[in-house]
Amino acid sequence: MKKWGILFGIFVCLIFIFSINCKSPASSEAVFPAMAAESDSSSSQSSSSGGGESTGETTTAFGSLKVMLKDKPVEDAEHVWVTISNLVVHMADPDEFIVLSDEPEEFDLLALRDNPAILNVSQLDVGHYNQIRAEVVEGSIVFVEDNGNGPPNPVEYDLKIPSGEIKVPVQFYIQENGTTQIVLDFDAEKSIKLTKQGNKDSYKLRPVINAVSVSYQ
Repeated sequence: MKKWGILFGIFVCLIFIFSINCKSPASSEAVFPAMAAESDSSSSQSSSSGGGESTGETTTAFGSLKVMLKDKPVEDAEHVWVTISNLVVHMADPDEFIVLSDEPEEFDLLALRDNPAILNVSQLDVGHYNQIRAEVVEGSIVFVEDNGNGPPNPVEYDLKIPSGEIKVPVQFYIQENGTTQIVLDFDAEKSIKLTKQGNKDSYKLRPVINAVSVSYQ
């Protein structure tokens, strides 16, 4: 009987040891998913707290546009005054107009024959542009006339403007941190027309402006 009791005790011990060994892998498996979840959480926190690259944010690049204005001479005229406003450029892609300035600015075109003036300097998005628009809102022309009663005197005539809107087709690019310079030629000689109203002269202005150069710096 003692022999059977000893054998039974040994059998029970073996079952107990076996059961402990079977449970240990299960307990170890339960640890790994928690560790993986913690690792994923810390990884996502790290990526979300990082710089602009991880959040998908993009920055816009800019360049400069410098628009210059010059003029061809007008025979016999002393001054040709024009006031230009509403300077706009057209971006090809995306298709949109961008206002550079809506402030009126007056120029004496004849003073620009040898010294082009800066019409505007603006910061623009990098990209392809294909048109400049402006509006001439008023103007006048001055001649020195001899009326026979003394020395010649300057006489100013208002310029009638049937339509002052100007569209200048010109292809240009704005490059990152670069400067694009465009020179516009306001051809006053072709723009101003003399008409007679009885014994009185009258002048009309139909603005003719061309882009004569595009350069990059």
